[in-house]
Amino acid sequence: MKKVLPLFAVVAACAGGKSSERPAPAVPEGGVQVEDALHGVSYQLPPGAGGWQVANDGNARVSSGVQVEIATFPLAQKASPAACRDAARKRLAAIRQRNDEDDPQASGGAVHDIPAQADGPRDQTVGDAPTAIWLFTRGSASTPVRNRWAFYSRGSDCLLLQVAGPQGEVFADQVFESSARSLKVLPLSAERQREVDLLAGMGFLERREPAAALDRFESLTRREPGFGKAHFGALMAGFEMGTEAYARALPHGELALKSEHELTSEQRQLALRAVGVMQLAQNQVKDAAATLAELIVRAPDLAEAQYNYACALARLGDDRGAIEHLRAAIQLDGDLAAHAGSDEDLKSLRGIAAFQALLRPSSARSQ
Repeated sequence: MKKVLPLFAVVAACAGGKSSERPAPAVPEGGVQVEDALHGVSYQLPPGAGGWQVANDGNARVSSGVQVEIATFPLAQKASPAACRDAARKRLAAIRQRNDEDDPQASGGAVHDIPAQADGPRDQTVGDAPTAIWLFTRGSASTPVRNRWAFYSRGSDCLLLQVAGPQGEVFADQVFESSARSLKVLPLSAERQREVDLLAGMGFLERREPAAALDRFESLTRREPGFGKAHFGALMAGFEMGTEAYARALPHGELALKSEHELTSEQRQLALRAVGVMQLAQNQVKDAAATLAELIVRAPDLAEAQYNYACALARLGDDRGAIEHLRAAIQLDGDLAAHAGSDEDLKSLRGIAAFQALLRPSSARSQ
């Protein structure tokens, strides 16, 4: 059996924490009540000179330079405000370390969901009221910026409230106090939660965290057992984890293949490749042969598919068919000849002259 499957590449997203039961305070005259449906939060801003400009994504700014932003990111397990803060601090430290290693002069760049902070963080303050908070300064000494971050959680997702303004800007402190104390994390619609979970799982896969991705996709499949894309994500996460996760991921792959209309042609091909390998590894040889037979119809020029189908046929006792497809695989990728010689799936063919001929160097095979 040959396992050659590209990483399932994709991206992340998320949300925030438990909604407070306390009633929202009345909005002061000139203040603004922000309702952010994208992230599922609401919060209040105090009156600002010149008035607030509020975007649909929940971000706001005022003419003095104070800015309010909402960001979200996922955790592998159930989140809490403090856990979200710890994750953000670790991720930002890792980003800065990578930037320093790549370029000592680099000022940083955003990676995924946690924005990098140039020339910082410094002058840090960590607290837990009204929620987990992290205050720090960044930027040059001549134009320092004070960042005020507050963290909230919803399920396995973190929500981040960011208030930034010039160092010493008293109004920014007032904005942070008002928005952090009034912020309520609201339930997401079923459609939005599905999107959040799907993107979170894909993001974990992209960052090479397949165990976290599998947990997230499985959480989604428990809520929506018929959602083929979530089963597909769980399959790819389990495949990336390796043989120890095959038994857990294979049922998701089989369900994903039953929902053909939810998968693109490329996704179905990836699913067939992964499921075929897993079925062979789990000794479900007849099922593997059926899976791989569909794959070679869809992708006849895929050497790995021809090779693994040959393995399935050899284990089923179809020596003739196995050699035929092994020949096709080696014609597509000559390096497979060396692999075939020691492959236990093909051991039943070792006494057959045609098989031995396929193992010869390419120059000898062509004579």
